[in-house]
Amino acid sequence: MLGPRDFVALTPALSIILWIEAIIYLGIGLVELFDDFIEKPKPWMTLNGRVNGYLRLQHKVGHKMHAGLCVILGAVALNGLIDRQVSRFDIELIFLSLGLIMSVIWSTKLPGRLGVLTIILKPEFWLQIAMFALFFPLIRPGIALICLALNIWGLAVLVLRGRRDSFAPYTTQAVLRDMTDAVGDAAAQRLKRFT
Repeated sequence: MLGPRDFVALTPALSIILWIEAIIYLGIGLVELFDDFIEKPKPWMTLNGRVNGYLRLQHKVGHKMHAGLCVILGAVALNGLIDRQVSRFDIELIFLSLGLIMSVIWSTKLPGRLGVLTIILKPEFWLQIAMFALFFPLIRPGIALICLALNIWGLAVLVLRGRRDSFAPYTTQAVLRDMTDAVGDAAAQRLKRFT
């Protein structure tokens, strides 16, 4: 385990992980952070013939929170690449960020093959596995337990509440039905190709 003031030089594996994080998360985060003048209201935000300000505000808060987490994760990765080394804090922050994101991914898993496909296409899924497999010895045990607890929490929410609260019934057909109602048939048909 690294001490609080220790640094570890980048290995090829850690460099690859940091490049992926810097490109994906910093890219997504910056776009989402500064898209205020190009983002258009989503179709489901329209109620009674006009865009509902409350729905738009709720979406914007979640959108900007996602942007913030992505910027932090990407900035930590970019900083490590620039310095060619990372501290224990950097690595632990990466672990915690991935744990937080995976908690949400688990708790909102879609039904059927679509859900499995969605999870295995998420970079967080693979990055978290790589971080645990390669860099687990560098972090404090408490951080590892928090990350595991976040993943378990996401799975518990899915099993105990998410399936019941998301789609009724919890099927791919229900996802497509609700997607058609919210954003139109064209988007639902594009998604249907993956089911």
